[in-house]
Amino acid sequence: MIIIAISTLSSSLNLLSELRHQIKLIVFMSLMILALFLISCSGNEESDAKSIQDTVSVSAPIREVIVASNPDNNEHTVFVLSAQLFKCHKPSVWNIERQGDLINIDVFNLQPVVLPDDCKESLSTTQNEINIGADYEIGNTYTVIVNGFTKAFIAGGEDLKGLDAAKTEIIEEEKEFIQEIKLNPELPAIDAPVMSKSIDADWNFETRKVIITILVTTKPEEPVEGLTVEVSLSGPVGPDIQSLTAKKITSQNGIATFDAVLDKDGSYMFSVEYINGRGVQFDKESGESYLQIDIGD
Repeated sequence: MIIIAISTLSSSLNLLSELRHQIKLIVFMSLMILALFLISCSGNEESDAKSIQDTVSVSAPIREVIVASNPDNNEHTVFVLSAQLFKCHKPSVWNIERQGDLINIDVFNLQPVVLPDDCKESLSTTQNEINIGADYEIGNTYTVIVNGFTKAFIAGGEDLKGLDAAKTEIIEEEKEFIQEIKLNPELPAIDAPVMSKSIDADWNFETRKVIITILVTTKPEEPVEGLTVEVSLSGPVGPDIQSLTAKKITSQNGIATFDAVLDKDGSYMFSVEYINGRGVQFDKESGESYLQIDIGD
């Protein structure tokens, strides 16, 4: 009887030992799976953080600017229709800086530092509603500059729109823009250099507005449609010099038109900085890329 009991006890101990070994193995495997899961999550977080860090703010092309006011409290609002030129462009923030009668607004898009292969050209728009405060004297003329796109307004003037009217107009402008995209099929790539063939300027003495027209052509002087033209305007020469940039897309006849209100006399330099889109290469040495504008005596 004693021998049988000892044998039974020995078998039970062996079985318990095997169970403990299996439990240890299961626990070990579970810990390994948990560790791999945590490493994977950490890798994803690092990847997401890296994705966020590897972006940069770029100036957004401006489609339309409308200034509106609320007559009850004199609050002024700027409605801006900005554009994104690529699929990987995302609307970002805006900055406001006021200097007397001049209100500068910078509207930005966010894009990867290095454009990925799947980031194709694709036009879209964003409505921005920007409050610029109530410190405006009735009857005075003020100028809003949004990424180089200028709009002058008279505080309390008859031409100043109400908030509801401005909202409606900016929505209609966006609808028209989207309709233009639908009507205009994607243009084929052009494997050829292009140039700013000519730059012409017209001056309105009453509004102090200069309208600048750029003709973009290939070397054989054929107008090119659907190219993004980026320009800069610096001036007046002196301690108060400012530099503005703007982007426009060439029309069917290769024309891109820019306008600016020059509220100070002096010398300004207008420059075509880049022309891109449709796979073209910008030849800045050919044609006309610069124009000096002298205002005043």
